[in-house]
Parts: sequence; C-alpha cells; structure tokens
Amino acid sequence: MLSVESHPENARFVEQWSGEQHLRCMERNDSLHWIVEDAGVPIGYAILQGADDPGHSVLLRRIAIAGKGRGHGRGAMTLLARYCFDILRFHRLWLYVALGNRRARRLYDRLGFVEEGVARECVREGDGYASMAVLSMLEREYRQTLDARRRVQPGSGADTRGYR
Repeated sequence: MLSVESHPENARFVEQWSGEQHLRCMERNDSLHWIVEDAGVPIGYAILQGADDPGHSVLLRRIAIAGKGRGHGRGAMTLLARYCFDILRFHRLWLYVALGNRRARRLYDRLGFVEEGVARECVREGDGYASMAVLSMLEREYRQTLDARRRVQPGSGADTRGYR
C-alpha cells in the first residue's frame, strides 16, 4: 500500500499514510480493505469506510492503482460499486477527489458519479490545505448506469475488461 500511494503517479493525489495509520484503519470495524491484483500481482488497493453507517452511505476513503491507463482503476471501481450496491445494499457511495486530479475525475464522471460540492481546504497539504470535490452515486443512479451499459453494443467502448 505504501509503495502504491507514494508512486509518482499517485503521490500528488493520495494522502500519504504511515504503515501504522494503515494498520489502525484496518482494525476499524467499519472499514473494508481490498488489494487490487492483475494476474495475481498486487497493483493497488481500496478502502471503504462507514460499512456500518445506519444511513446506508459508505465512503470510498481511498483507491490507488499503480500503472495508469490499463483499465484497472475502472475495473476496480466497477467491482466496488457492484459490491456496495448489490452485496452490502447501500443507498449511497461517496468519495473525495482532488480538484486537480483530472484523470480520476473523468473516470468517476464516466461511471456516473455526481458532484455534490467542494469541501474547502479539508486536507492538509504541506504547509497549507487543499480543497476536494465531493462526488457520490446513489443506488438508483448505479442501476441506471448499469442498464445503460447493458444496452450498449459490444465493441463500443463499454468493455469492463472482464470484471464482473
């Protein structure tokens, strides 16, 4: 996890945690952690928090993937959304995204996330603070996006790279 989040492609956009911080997060009852693999090789990770939220709203605390541009982030996000809405039966999946993280923002937009607003100066960054966009997807929006993907003809760019 530490090497993925400190990778040059991720370091600007992923809060840098110590190993101890990751372990404390893993020990939380409301946190769920995944390792993202490609052919059995770890290439990233994701953390959900709020799995016990009575309002059925879960936070994608973090997702970090090494080796951008191969579809792994899209595949991981597709699986996470499916898990949140189909297995956990959550009503809302939400996240923060750095305002300057255009690659992640394009992905979230394509997946159907909606901007709720901006959390002003909510993350410590060096000697200052950074603002983050707050995005979410509701269960009904997930279903609509899923239905729209099913209507798209094969070979039209709707490939989820075998993620189910």
